[in-house]
Amino acid sequence: MMKSGPQLVARLETDNSSAPVVVESGGKQHYRIDFEVRNAPKDAYAATFELDADTYYNPVRTLRPDNDGAFRLSTSTYGDYDVKVLLRTSEGDVPLSSSVRNALEKSRDEMSAGPMVDDAIAYIAGH
Repeated sequence: MMKSGPQLVARLETDNSSAPVVVESGGKQHYRIDFEVRNAPKDAYAATFELDADTYYNPVRTLRPDNDGAFRLSTSTYGDYDVKVLLRTSEGDVPLSSSVRNALEKSRDEMSAGPMVDDAIAYIAGH
């Protein structure tokens, strides 16, 4: 079986009742979200996430792998946009990109079942 290459996925953070964590601000619902690079090459030593420049004060964030060896970024979002990631490896840079909506849909089965998560994804997709 062939192992798939790196991909960007996202999960909504949920509270103890499995509801997405949301903060209302500026008339919008800002959902807490975790982006993760799956199947990163073993020699990846950093990942630069580029978020929407019109929305985030600090849209470019470079991370080292966490204690599990994964590249994860926690932030919030109220809408859909293209997220770009540049994985830094000893063999060269590996670019990745995905819309927030597609990244959430890739890992939908890992999140709480039920309409609250689906409603949050629909809200993000529509903004």
